[in-house]
Amino acid sequence: MTAAELTPTKDRWLRAIAYGLLAEVATIITIIVIVMLYRFVIARGLSDAEYMAFGGRVGTIVGPIGGAIYVFIFARLLMRKIETRWVAHGILVATGAIALSVAGSIAGHQGVPSGYIAASALKLIAGAAAGFLASRRAVEIT
Repeated sequence: MTAAELTPTKDRWLRAIAYGLLAEVATIITIIVIVMLYRFVIARGLSDAEYMAFGGRVGTIVGPIGGAIYVFIFARLLMRKIETRWVAHGILVATGAIALSVAGSIAGHQGVPSGYIAASALKLIAGAAAGFLASRRAVEIT
């Protein structure tokens, strides 16, 4: 084979995983910011138990929804850098986010709550949707 026959693919598998990790970190940061704003700006003077309860509610709501939104956003950012296999790359972004989410849950909760199944499904759907939209764009261009 000649060098011309060995053209590199534009797959970004490791970058997809990294984007997934970033999506999960962005979700965690969003939850922390909301809880801190509530504690120090909106509802000052409550007990620690009330703040913990609020944090739990925020995590239950923002975690799955925010996680899916961030997976979609980061997967769309990745789509600009790849030329093929968009849906697979989008699913890999979701997989990176799910891996960090589950690892954090095991470390923090010593288990994985059942709500993580739905959150993981939403992330997979978001990643696949980002890839699907990118593939549609590529078809329209050609």
